[in-house]
Amino acid sequence: MTILSNNLKVIRKNLNCTQTSLAEVLEIGFRTYVRYEAGERDAPIATLVKLARLGNISLDRLLTTQVFPEDLKVPDQKIFPTSKAPLEVIGGGLEEGRLMFKGLLNDNLISTNKEEQKLLKFFREMNPTNQKKFLQDTEWAFTNTRKSALYRKTKKSPAKKKKLKTLLNSEIWQNLSKKPPSAANRLAIEIICQTPHGIW
Repeated sequence: MTILSNNLKVIRKNLNCTQTSLAEVLEIGFRTYVRYEAGERDAPIATLVKLARLGNISLDRLLTTQVFPEDLKVPDQKIFPTSKAPLEVIGGGLEEGRLMFKGLLNDNLISTNKEEQKLLKFFREMNPTNQKKFLQDTEWAFTNTRKSALYRKTKKSPAKKKKLKTLLNSEIWQNLSKKPPSAANRLAIEIICQTPHGIW
């Protein structure tokens, strides 16, 4: 029997449910649930999330740590306890960059890199609104990097391009007092108007 299959059985017994009734709650077939509990088949993530919620434990704890009936009497908490008692690590590590503590619902991100620690410290000190804005800004910056912006070219419609070219040419000729422009000015005009060389 695997850790997961044992945990499913413990959660079901804690809820005082039969396999049939729990299968109905999970919206799966009876035989399917029996196979999950026997360890013959892997449950999909959506079903595992529902089971973790039914047991009031984290998904990580459901999958990696053997759960006992007395553990389910006290549901996992979302925030750290204020007592100074040492916490039992039940999952994760430095290599993964996260730790899972017994009795706590969420993973806790950890790092040995000073810059990452500083970033995490600042993020945790922000209020929820600023955290959300920071995450949106970071996601935008990550997806819209400078390199990708260089390869994206904005395309102007031919009508707008022609109108802009006509407008620039008329203004330039009015300002030049009907004298042809110098080579430097002609180059600047060609760049602005994006015209081929030799039109003058």
